[in-house]
Amino acid sequence: MNLRKSHLAAAVGAALLAGGTAAQAQSVAPGQTGVQVQLYGQVNRAMMFADNETSSKWFFVDGQPSSTRFGIFGQADVMPGLRAGARIETEIRSNRSNEVNFVTPATGSQSFTERWMDVFVAGSWGQVNLGQGSGAADGTMEVDLSGIDLALSNPMNDFGGAIPFTNAAGVAQVTLDGVANNLDSLSRLDRLMYTTPVFGGFRVQAGMGQTAGSAPAFGAGEALEASIWYAGKFAGEFQAAIGWADVNVGPDHLVHFGGSASWLHTSGFNIGAAYATRDLGSFGANRDATHMNAQVGYKWGQHAVALKYEVTEELAAANDEATGIGFGYVWNPIRWAEFYVAYMMFELDRPGVDVNDITVGAIGTRIRF
Repeated sequence: MNLRKSHLAAAVGAALLAGGTAAQAQSVAPGQTGVQVQLYGQVNRAMMFADNETSSKWFFVDGQPSSTRFGIFGQADVMPGLRAGARIETEIRSNRSNEVNFVTPATGSQSFTERWMDVFVAGSWGQVNLGQGSGAADGTMEVDLSGIDLALSNPMNDFGGAIPFTNAAGVAQVTLDGVANNLDSLSRLDRLMYTTPVFGGFRVQAGMGQTAGSAPAFGAGEALEASIWYAGKFAGEFQAAIGWADVNVGPDHLVHFGGSASWLHTSGFNIGAAYATRDLGSFGANRDATHMNAQVGYKWGQHAVALKYEVTEELAAANDEATGIGFGYVWNPIRWAEFYVAYMMFELDRPGVDVNDITVGAIGTRIRF
């Protein structure tokens, strides 16, 4: 819904107090430019089955590939050619799909967690963002035109991430999340970021900020990020991105580099691939972790199917190799409703240890408003 206010702070405040009801919105004062405010959100719920050859169980989860959330977005023209706005977004997840396991099958009610607390100014020269939000290289490993990412997320262990690999005696060795990660830069952080206008299908983003991450994915420290994005036509749609990040966690500089590309042919046939490498510094005995994935799919009408394969190496220990293969289907009968099914198998090759495989299945829906 759109609400109009005399200025942005009043708009966001009134929207919060109104609880999403337009009837409580105040009108624009005569002679003042209005602010457009949008309330939005989604709920993503699923049933998930996991089996690690030692235990098996059904879980009732919030889908981590795209969690339950809501937000407020407001913007207005400051003057001709200059626009300003703000975004507040939070999530609340009950039984997060990558946190439940056989010991803790229900994590209970969760408190609100910030996703975005961001302001921006924009014009023909580009856009500047300040605050909590996506970093300049966030999503560069997740370019995907298949329409299947709700079922086969990137990484696939968004479903079942806390399920442990076990050895032949049934003893837990390491969780799926511990050895598999798509190494997608820094996600969201408090940052200053600049985005250029689009030139010939290309745009560039650069930023600096402070990450609160943890090893081995990334330590907490001062961060620099940059990325290049492309979108164009080539017998259909083609998109690609490449990103770089450096986090100073003293004395280490943890460096990330990676990118992804996806092509959707006019027939509905589509392919995609991604690759990343990350210096883990002293947190990972100076190893370089790597991740790659590839998928092939087909879209027709309201339907999409895909087959995906991924490999993560040396994230938790030297010579570790975690592989996954999955099949997914998404039905999108109307813009705001999606229904999905996924089936995935994961394997860990760890020298000197006979490790059981993990199988994960999910069926769920995402409803957006």
